[in-house]
Amino acid sequence: MHAVWLPLVFLMAAAERPAWLASTVYDDYGRDGRVLKPWTPLAYGPREVLVWGRTFRWAPDSVLPSRIESQGTALLLAPMELRLRVGGKNHTVPLERFRFTQRKPNRGSLEAVGSVAGVRFRADMWIEYDGFLWVTLRVDDAPAEPIESLHIVATMPKPCATLYQTFCRPLTGWVGDKPIALPWFSNRAEKIVDFYHWLGNEDLGLGFTYSTLEHWAPASEDEFCTIEPGADAVRYRLNLIERPSPLSGRAFTFGIQPTPIKPLPPDYHSMINSTWNTKSWAAWRNMADDVDMAIVWPPPQMRGLNDPYHVKPEPLREAVADAHKLGVAVLFTGCPQKVSPLTDELEQYRGEWLVQPESILDWEGVPHYQNCGNSLALRKWLFYGWAELVRQFDLDGIYYDGWQTGQIACANAAHGCGWTDAQGQRHVTVPVLAGREFNQRMCMYLEDHVRSPYRPRTAPDRGDFPHYHYRIHSWEFVPSVMGFATEWLTGEFAGYPLEGASTLTPEGRFSKCLGLGLLRSRCLSTNWGVPNLFHVLMWEHTEDHPTDVQTQMALAWLLPHGIGLGELDYMNQRTVLDVCRAMTDFGTRQAEFTPGWRPNCFLQIEHPHGSEQMVATWARSDKREVLAVVSNLDGDHGREMVLRWTGPGAPSVTDARTGEAVPARQGQVRLRLVPETFRLLRCNW
Repeated sequence: MHAVWLPLVFLMAAAERPAWLASTVYDDYGRDGRVLKPWTPLAYGPREVLVWGRTFRWAPDSVLPSRIESQGTALLLAPMELRLRVGGKNHTVPLERFRFTQRKPNRGSLEAVGSVAGVRFRADMWIEYDGFLWVTLRVDDAPAEPIESLHIVATMPKPCATLYQTFCRPLTGWVGDKPIALPWFSNRAEKIVDFYHWLGNEDLGLGFTYSTLEHWAPASEDEFCTIEPGADAVRYRLNLIERPSPLSGRAFTFGIQPTPIKPLPPDYHSMINSTWNTKSWAAWRNMADDVDMAIVWPPPQMRGLNDPYHVKPEPLREAVADAHKLGVAVLFTGCPQKVSPLTDELEQYRGEWLVQPESILDWEGVPHYQNCGNSLALRKWLFYGWAELVRQFDLDGIYYDGWQTGQIACANAAHGCGWTDAQGQRHVTVPVLAGREFNQRMCMYLEDHVRSPYRPRTAPDRGDFPHYHYRIHSWEFVPSVMGFATEWLTGEFAGYPLEGASTLTPEGRFSKCLGLGLLRSRCLSTNWGVPNLFHVLMWEHTEDHPTDVQTQMALAWLLPHGIGLGELDYMNQRTVLDVCRAMTDFGTRQAEFTPGWRPNCFLQIEHPHGSEQMVATWARSDKREVLAVVSNLDGDHGREMVLRWTGPGAPSVTDARTGEAVPARQGQVRLRLVPETFRLLRCNW
């Protein structure tokens, strides 16, 4: 064995390096070629890639995917088109050559080449097992003279594109019949970038992810993409070049991902979260068998919002022991996109860690700084710290309030962000691939080191689903980055409406702050493939609050959509416990759930006919029973609802909360529901 001599300065530097920076654990997981549960390995055809529940195909029509399917449904009416206009003529770039450069179970690489009008395009692509396809569209050869325009067009069937979501809240909801211009900045002053767009319905869809507008030349950054509804189709268009521009040397990057991205746990519709160090935990201790997880908030356990290296051990150990004694999984909370000024390393790594220009969030009088996940040093600091917390405190997982990375873009060249145009102006980029990498590797670590035995007593066998929790809170869901999460939390934005009264006031109403379009485009579990537990913000947050108007309202909206109950602190405890007991007594976790937008084979609404009146059911054929939630989501009018039993036999109907009989004459049930309320009906046959 030969001795290896290293410079003294290197040895001294190595000796002084902190453990988190010297550790190779983050890099090691980058070499891990596994497929995380519950996904399946990639499968390949001649010009085809199959992932769980979805398919990509390429044909001679285009260098981009010609067919994308989700759950057996075609999401494209025609091949994705690369449209070039030059010399006053329109061209579509065909496929000339296609080949795989790598075929692994977790990741495939492929190349598609096409040329037209003297321009040669090459699409270098990679795809991973979650169905995320990253495209780098290069111009390998082009004439020197400018072209007139370059677009990419994805044409979707109209039934598959009734909803849309962006990172700009006003631009989210029903697609409608008017063109929609999508801006790069949803908030230019705060450098918040609208980098994710999704078109779909309640069950599936197609998402597009962006990290930069480098090499783009749209007519305006306020319209870098557009949605164009038609009679039978909806066109989504990437406006790559819309003014005379030379094409040589350009490269355009973007991601494509059909949804849902993975199977849902069978009881996603009945999931419950509580918070250990708030009053909701006291209310739920008697029902611990029904709680999926309890989260522990940082104060007073952590220094600031996010410093995993300075956690007060005793309060956290107490929380973990208390939850585990009751058989409940426990998650510790951090905010990985923020750094506290109390963090020891901040002074040394400030220039490398933080976004530029700097962005500050004031939290309880402490100015937390927005960091950037594109910093490898930051990712390693976060990863090592949180991995050690999980190991040392026997945690069942992690809850991130905010996700790594955030939508606040960055121009910090110290860690590879931003770009400079020909005029010397600096522009921001969004480190979506770095955030994706961090979340994926964190889940690999959890899969290796956490096999939690704690789940609700009433939960079914979850088979190959993860035995850890990686829960992320975000106002918007971005599956290309956040999809590795086991659960996610949204809904907080109802407390901060764009107009009207907040749900944090007695006047607040879901119908005004949320609405069906926003709820279904942003808050479902079914079209994403990740269970959502809704963060209810409302007025009725004291244990002895005299009213439950808003709690009724929240449950009326959430239950028929199969959305789990997240932060319960703000709800009327007596009412929410009463409802959850009724669901547990029936056994909703063991039942087959039919959400309110799908045809129901047990109960149908005869009157009134409108989207604001819904019925959803949990069916247990083994017990010949159905639990139905009937909701009136109309915020202004009470409704006389007439329901028809279409299931087997003649039902016996009772109120699931009170046990009182509900008349069912000749299979017809009549209910009077005031605005934004619901009834739980138990039907036996």
